[in-house]
Amino acid sequence: MLKEIKYGALSGKSRAMFGKLLNKHDYKALMQKKNIREVVAYLKHNTHYDAILDEIDENNIHRVSLENTLKKDIINDYAKFFKFTSGQLKEFINVYYRKVEIESLKLILRAFETGNVEHSTLEESLIFLNRNDKLNISKLALSRDLEEFHSRLYGTNYYELLKPFIFDNAEARLFHMEMTLDLYYIRSIKRTYEVLLSKEDSAIIKEMLGIEADIINIFWIYRSKKFYDISNEVIKSYHVRINGKLSKKTTASLMNAADSEEYLDILKKTPYGFLFDDQNQLFFEHNYLEYIYKIHKMYFRRQPFSVACIISYLRLKELELANIISIIEGIRYGLSEERIQKFVAGITL
Repeated sequence: MLKEIKYGALSGKSRAMFGKLLNKHDYKALMQKKNIREVVAYLKHNTHYDAILDEIDENNIHRVSLENTLKKDIINDYAKFFKFTSGQLKEFINVYYRKVEIESLKLILRAFETGNVEHSTLEESLIFLNRNDKLNISKLALSRDLEEFHSRLYGTNYYELLKPFIFDNAEARLFHMEMTLDLYYIRSIKRTYEVLLSKEDSAIIKEMLGIEADIINIFWIYRSKKFYDISNEVIKSYHVRINGKLSKKTTASLMNAADSEEYLDILKKTPYGFLFDDQNQLFFEHNYLEYIYKIHKMYFRRQPFSVACIISYLRLKELELANIISIIEGIRYGLSEERIQKFVAGITL
């Protein structure tokens, strides 16, 4: 009864928000559009994105600006949950928000590294760091290169995390920065959930985190074996030391595999063998996203009076945004509806 009292309002709020997420009909309609203008028009006039897109002119919208505008909607969702929570639960959600910051930072770092920074939209991309009062967002947006951008992160944890790699060669540093940020996020959640959450909520987050850690390790080790000449010592240094469905023995076997073929032979005997069922490497990540969608939809429905009503909703919303961006990219590159659907998670569930 206590959890029903604690999560009653939150559960009701999250269910109402969940009910507004895009459905199969929406995705099918979006995949049939011919250009970004038509996508924006549909989202603006037929979905819950109407408010966030209200002042957007679909006839004059830049792709990056559109993506940033859509992502603002998840910030609004966090704000709603902050309003309905207090104390340690609110503190935990604040830590969880780092996921939004880190994913945005990674996109910006990639843009600087590839020379694709569009300064007209950079400040928009930095809105996800607005919660950090140590940053001057306007000044940060004027950064001319990665080194200057990093220097203007001074005073934040991100500055210290990225500092060891800033003068590495261009080929290596982006990889190290992204891995370091991912590990920081996972470790932040691990350090806080047992302290801030109830026993029941901790068990849920532990299971969720274990699955995410397993999959991060699976893809990281595979790419190291398949695409990079990376020593086992480096592989182990970026290994997420959180066990989900993979035992320590199995993880060690994966890390010690002689090559990617031996690695896949070992992985196929684990609960995650399905991730590599499709031989087309483009769909490995899609298989992962389908799995995460399925897991969080299950949590959301089966654990309504728990932290899952917040975390699983937010994860499903992240996947929805990723789906929209995938559809936009597919349309830009002239892919067929059938082809685009292969990059959209959860549409068949």
